[in-house]
Amino acid sequence: MTSLARILVTAILLSTLLVQPLIAKTTKNQSQTLSESDISRATILFEMKGSNTIGESLAPGLVEEFLKAEGATNTNIVVTHAVEKTVLGQFADGSIKGVDIKAHGSSTGFKALSAEDTDIAMSSRRIKEKERGQLRALYGDLKSVDSELTIAVDGLAVIVHPQLVINTLDTETLARIFAGEIRNWQEVGGINQKISLFARDDNSGTFDTFKSLVLDHHQVKLSEYAKRYESSSELSDMVYKTPGAIGFIGLSYVNDTKLLALSETGVALSFKPNLFTVSTEDYVLSRRLYMYYPSNNTNPYARRFMQFVQQDQAQSVVENTGLISLKVNDATIRFNRNYPPRYLNMITDSKRLSITFHFDEGTDELDNKAKLDIQRLVKYVEQNQLEDLFLFGFTYESGTEETDKDDSKRLARIIARELEKAGVKPFYVQGFGSKGAIASNSTENGRNKNRRVEVWVGR
Repeated sequence: MTSLARILVTAILLSTLLVQPLIAKTTKNQSQTLSESDISRATILFEMKGSNTIGESLAPGLVEEFLKAEGATNTNIVVTHAVEKTVLGQFADGSIKGVDIKAHGSSTGFKALSAEDTDIAMSSRRIKEKERGQLRALYGDLKSVDSELTIAVDGLAVIVHPQLVINTLDTETLARIFAGEIRNWQEVGGINQKISLFARDDNSGTFDTFKSLVLDHHQVKLSEYAKRYESSSELSDMVYKTPGAIGFIGLSYVNDTKLLALSETGVALSFKPNLFTVSTEDYVLSRRLYMYYPSNNTNPYARRFMQFVQQDQAQSVVENTGLISLKVNDATIRFNRNYPPRYLNMITDSKRLSITFHFDEGTDELDNKAKLDIQRLVKYVEQNQLEDLFLFGFTYESGTEETDKDDSKRLARIIARELEKAGVKPFYVQGFGSKGAIASNSTENGRNKNRRVEVWVGR
């Protein structure tokens, strides 16, 4: 080897040794955890405000997966306040993009929309008619299928201290407890122990749901002695730490507390909230979790995010956060003997699917979730090559048995026609009138829950 060649080889080796640490350092920096200091140089793609039930864990998880789907190679959820987070993602070109999430309660999401201060409103209750009217001039109808999206189903869980011996309550007793009319567990079959009440704050959709389904239904108000919390996690922790405590919370925040089974007053069956009783919405305090995205919003990232949350990848995030996804599943379940004998005979060798079809209040129009559930069911039938698909309609009690039977059968046929349009023909379609009520017929919400179509498949 000539002297010149030796010099060139030596130079190459030295340059390689000098560059390697720089490459390693650059790689290390790119994989470093994103932190609050990175927020100032991030491009914020869109904002989400509203429900703490959604915003505490679910929304950040969904956004993190969305950023990965958009190409982020490094992500992190940065807590900036007790109920505020910024989800950051670093991309291959070194840029940082993020999404701001402020979860101060469902009503704050609609207030932010009114102030044109958010792209998406998160809500653990459906938009109220007053809010819908106030926002119509800005955004059109937020109850339209283009603006209102059910992203998951949740059970509003009633939790107590782990050592409490009570296992089941009906909604009337529950209402009287939270109104302060029942103050000692001895009054409902427990030991001589003072009841301590824990509730979410007034901005919370969780409180709105409890107020509507329990307190208002039984014409009582929340006791002034109830301790109020903005954070779901904090409320759950306090119930766990306080002997004699009772509270209500989203299902994913039960943690180490004890979960009670509930029944509607006057309805025989009681259920604990679980994967199946909540997804079918049979559980008395089941509720839907919503995102509202105005159809006239032109933010492309927010629009793509709303499309993303409907996909299986996003629904797996729902499951991982302890909520109930919109994926279709099946189960063999027990039933009350009060159901019609023909119905009980039909389901003996069948499994029920987790989809239950509901209709807009007082109409034969499928609600927004049901419209998308048609697509989910068609996909599930095709993937599993199902042939024996049964549709069973039910309705609320009108006072005339024949009218109820006709109404329930008409509802089942509506679903059958929608499925047939998509290429799926049900094997059997029947209506069973008002038998098999899962909720009280004395409220609009109860009547809407009883007016339903169940989906079963042969085993």
